[in-house]
Amino acid sequence: MLEGFAHLLFPEVCIVCRKPLESRQEPLCAVCFSQFTPFPDSLAGGQALIRTVRDHFGERAVPSEAWALYPYHSRGVLHDAMHAMKYGGLFPLGGVFGRRLGALVRSLGSQVGLDAIVPVPLHSLKRIERTYNQAEEIAAGIAGVLGMPVWTQCIERCVNTSSQTGLSLSDRRRNMDGAFRPGRKACRGKVLLVDDVLTTGATMVAAAAALKESGAAAVAFATVAVTEKE
Repeated sequence: MLEGFAHLLFPEVCIVCRKPLESRQEPLCAVCFSQFTPFPDSLAGGQALIRTVRDHFGERAVPSEAWALYPYHSRGVLHDAMHAMKYGGLFPLGGVFGRRLGALVRSLGSQVGLDAIVPVPLHSLKRIERTYNQAEEIAAGIAGVLGMPVWTQCIERCVNTSSQTGLSLSDRRRNMDGAFRPGRKACRGKVLLVDDVLTTGATMVAAAAALKESGAAAVAFATVAVTEKE
């Protein structure tokens, strides 16, 4: 968390490697970004995401469309950056990743038909603990590129679930059982559901179900990364 505060005070250094930035347009240096190995083409990330959801939850759970930037592993620079974004207070990374996700969606012309962006919500107690929701930061970055609203009141997290990290598929399913419900505002049209990493899809599938219960006609998925088997 202290590193995140340090970046707010000294934004001219890279938030990952702490080296001086040549440009202040992004809080991450080009060298660190070059170590984030993307999927081989613009469609591959979305295909990997859809394949993961289908393998674990079947055809009915597959999103209408999907996008992802990077394959994710349990070690390496991307893992360290994502962990720092989620737990270490380096929330500016969310905007960086979100802008790149937004550019990916726009490059494929896929923003046509989307009505809004919905970040996967945190439970209120966890939000207080972390002070921010990394999915909201990512969603804001996407929204800045696509010029779309971010809806945060369509669904809510009503169960303070434990971390999904290290859980089996069956435990992940149980952990997400009843975790989301429709929020204070109805959801209309086609929405883009956003999170940081998709491993089995349990969280996003559960959140998508709540969005459809809230009135969404269709739910597309976008994540920074998709976990690959090691």
